[in-house]
Amino acid sequence: MQTDWTKVLGWPGYRVYDYQIDEAHRLLTLRLRRKRGNRKLTCPQCGRRVHDIRAVYDRKVRDLPCFEFQTVAVVECYRIRCPECGVKAERNPQLPSKAPYSKRFEDAVGQACEGAAARQVARRMRLAESTVRAIDLRYLERWEAQRRLPPLRQMGVDEIYKGKREKFLTGSAIYRRASRCGLARSVSARRSTNSFAASYGAANAKPSRRPA
Repeated sequence: MQTDWTKVLGWPGYRVYDYQIDEAHRLLTLRLRRKRGNRKLTCPQCGRRVHDIRAVYDRKVRDLPCFEFQTVAVVECYRIRCPECGVKAERNPQLPSKAPYSKRFEDAVGQACEGAAARQVARRMRLAESTVRAIDLRYLERWEAQRRLPPLRQMGVDEIYKGKREKFLTGSAIYRRASRCGLARSVSARRSTNSFAASYGAANAKPSRRPA
């Protein structure tokens, strides 16, 4: 039966060695540990391969629901000692942050936030609205780190007058010929050469939000 749950879960390199079904609370708990061939441990800070295991602990995270049951995965994790960084928790691709949620659960929340308000997603996922916003921010940061942009060819800079107190806002955008639209890059409250230099530097960096 544990082999079937391992196939249903679909975590690479991990297997289910125990499970528990709570029908009253509609809760499915799966206990995971590494497979025999998955013993490669890396430092989360420097990425170096480490063999010195100092402690073993369980980490409880929420995963995607299974039918009508909310799924909780109890993952067996290792605390390792890196020669350069010291004692650290191992790097796990399925657990990208310290939050009690798996990567694919956060991806599902982030994708839901693209088409609905955070309040609606929070009600659907049974989470706090602030938690949904934090998950969405981490989802966008991972998406931004993986995205590849074409080289900068055309950039537009403009100023917006807001009034006597805030005065001018300096904004920059990248023009894309394929879609014939502009991608907003940065907004500054200053009207100076430094503002333009900051806009130019931001144009060469990666965007912070997915274009509509």
